[in-house]
Amino acid sequence: MKCPYCRADDTEVYNSRVTKFGTQIWRRRRCQSCHEAFTTYEAPDLGFLKVVKKSGRKQRYSRAKLYSGIYGAFLSIAAKETTVDAVTDTVEAKLLDSKQRELTSAQVAHITLVTLKHFNTAAFMRFLAYHADLSSDAQMRAELKKYS
Repeated sequence: MKCPYCRADDTEVYNSRVTKFGTQIWRRRRCQSCHEAFTTYEAPDLGFLKVVKKSGRKQRYSRAKLYSGIYGAFLSIAAKETTVDAVTDTVEAKLLDSKQRELTSAQVAHITLVTLKHFNTAAFMRFLAYHADLSSDAQMRAELKKYS
């Protein structure tokens, strides 16, 4: 790994830990040339994962799209970025745990909803309202029953 200060290739890891949600590895590194310390985060690449849309078209998984959808569910919540990062990390961990190379967009939405339910009820309801057909009270009750 190159040092961000002097661009030398010789760095050493002197501290390493799993992050809070277990989705990344936090490492503290020191440059052997300039002796500056810096932090890196290692995360698995989910580029192998394909998301099958309702139309049948396959798309490469995008953390940005997942993050954006979750971010929209947390409209007026304080410390939104930290919470959205935590939820996104948790959803990605569950996607990895599924051990599937292809998931439907409905499966990704379901995993996200299950995760959101444990983080924030209001965000869960906003995400559900956006991703489910809630044109009647009966449909809304049926959707809520799936997550109770």
